[in-house]
Amino acid sequence: MYFRPFRLCKLFIIFICLIFVFYELNRLLFPRKSLSIIEDNDDVQMIINKNVEQISHKLEPFYISLPNFSDDEARNWFYGSSYYKIYSKKCPNGLCEEKGFLFNDTKEHLSVNIYIVKNGLYLNDDCGYNYGDDAIQRIFKNPDETTIIYDKAILYPVPDGWSFQHFLDGIGPKLSHSRSYLKKYPDAKVIVLQGVRFDRSVKEIWSLLGL
Repeated sequence: MYFRPFRLCKLFIIFICLIFVFYELNRLLFPRKSLSIIEDNDDVQMIINKNVEQISHKLEPFYISLPNFSDDEARNWFYGSSYYKIYSKKCPNGLCEEKGFLFNDTKEHLSVNIYIVKNGLYLNDDCGYNYGDDAIQRIFKNPDETTIIYDKAILYPVPDGWSFQHFLDGIGPKLSHSRSYLKKYPDAKVIVLQGVRFDRSVKEIWSLLGL
């Protein structure tokens, strides 16, 4: 048996090449999550410092009284609704009629955040207490990313916000916290989601706000 160093060297080179190929394929097909997280955090930090002003406020726990029922039939219907069954557990000592429903969830009820984004890009993200930071912290990266550019825009992208019910429970709380900005920026465009209709009552409310 003869020792052939040239053949051994060639096999070694082929082996190294195969390792490199498999490494590149693995890197492309299965990117490391830790690297992505680091890069995303760096981007968010940069955006917060340069382009986003965050105004936050924490509310105290509060109560919402039960409706004023027109008759016993309306009262019985409400007491049998799933809404009452869920929120009646949050009444103090079970006395819903005395104080109403207690709202004390820190994230959903008590945390208020308003973002003022400079040169931002709206990509039809969801909003609400479960939104992610990337939903509002967007910046332009190239001129082809959007078809409409406004000098100023105030966003209320609440799902079904064109209907009376979801205007009240979705857009309503956001309006209560951001109303001052409607006056501060009277030339701003107000952006809402388009639906299958636009309830007349909702149009009248926006009209009362001067929009």
